[in-house]
Amino acid sequence: MPKILITQAVPSAMLTQLKTLVDGKAEIEAVTTPQDDEFGRLAAEADVIINGFRQLDATALTLAPKVRFIQQLGVGYNNLDTKTLAQAGIIASNTPGVNSQAVAEHTILLMMVLLKRFVMAENATRANTWPQLKIMQAGIGEIGTSTIGLIGFGSIGQAIAKRLKPFGSRLLYTSRQRADPALEEKLGVRYLNLPELLATASIVTLQLPLNAQTRHMIGAPELNQMKPGSILINTSRGEIVDEAALRQAIESGHLAGAGLDVLTNEADGGNPFYDLPQVVVTPHMGGISQGAVARTVQMAFENVVRYLNGEKPLYILPELQNDNNGFSA
Repeated sequence: MPKILITQAVPSAMLTQLKTLVDGKAEIEAVTTPQDDEFGRLAAEADVIINGFRQLDATALTLAPKVRFIQQLGVGYNNLDTKTLAQAGIIASNTPGVNSQAVAEHTILLMMVLLKRFVMAENATRANTWPQLKIMQAGIGEIGTSTIGLIGFGSIGQAIAKRLKPFGSRLLYTSRQRADPALEEKLGVRYLNLPELLATASIVTLQLPLNAQTRHMIGAPELNQMKPGSILINTSRGEIVDEAALRQAIESGHLAGAGLDVLTNEADGGNPFYDLPQVVVTPHMGGISQGAVARTVQMAFENVVRYLNGEKPLYILPELQNDNNGFSA
């Protein structure tokens, strides 16, 4: 009987949900700790992996010699070594689009927190002070009068634009491929190339996957191209931004601030901007609303069942697309 391994501890209700969907077609186990020894012991007999945050590189995959399918929970998959997967003939899928609404809302939240000086205001009133004049002198912005530049215009970028349009914001975007004119008109967006967008927008927000082309895509040259006093928002992946360059751009006063839901070294690396009040950091939580998690789990589990039934899984990663690999559909 095939064995499914979930690479992180999960609630019992989630295990019950998977068992119901699998309906006796496979055994299911889940690791209980992040330690490699437990993962290695359980992975040795696994045929399918359902993965969350674990780094599945060449070393980790040698511990799972029988695995032929990996289902990634979520949209991002930079923790999967796709080159090694391709060489080993392992296919992998993600769950695209499941968290677009949640990430879009969190992106706009970070914009509003910075524009409205929310952290300064909340901290002040919590300390029983009422510094209206100080906050007014610092400047309170309006999202409706802001020019917002979207770098990346997939499902998340489009969800952000859809939610910003009623505010009256001027919306710009850049992407590898220009969107259909009808979609541009519907969402009220205008296409610019990257340098033009950086030089025009008062708020720049990133909606990109992490890959060789996007790693440190926003470095010192790009930050210097941004308008003085503008704001950077990143809810994609921390490595897309050169954090040292971002810190310099903020300390110099060139940028007014940044809203970051992602960092290069999260958790263990701490917050490298902890001492800069102009930078608001949240703990990579943008895509984990209750609704987004439920949609992710349901899509992932149903895809695993497709694989167990001999059907071609949906949403196979682009780097691993080839023929049908012997699947019936």
